[in-house]
Amino acid sequence: MGMTAFEELSRRWVLEQGRAGTLPFEVREVGSHWSRRVQVDVVAVNWTDHEILLGEAKWGTDPVARSLVRDLVETKTPKVLKDLPNQKEGWRVRYAFFARAGFTAAARAEAESAQAHLVDLEKLDADLASV
Repeated sequence: MGMTAFEELSRRWVLEQGRAGTLPFEVREVGSHWSRRVQVDVVAVNWTDHEILLGEAKWGTDPVARSLVRDLVETKTPKVLKDLPNQKEGWRVRYAFFARAGFTAAARAEAESAQAHLVDLEKLDADLASV
């Protein structure tokens, strides 16, 4: 499986979790975000309620480090919000991280402080198999 397929499965996970009601908001659209400023692998949006989930999917063989969590939360989030068409509205931002090789302890701690979902390959497979 390549990186593109893993990103697509990660987006599918978000969509299915949204349908199952296990995410903290109703997901209306799922995709990715690409602009001159920023690229984010997984984006789920509810335009009506101004809720957005941003996520990164990493297919590498090393566990995801804390720096990836911080980069999404601190650097990429403001850029994505600037790209939204109705950016003047207050947006509630949530996070999810997907990793083939899991997460370091520091990444887990950082993600917990951001109340992010952490999804390793085993969880992704189990959750999608149950749909």
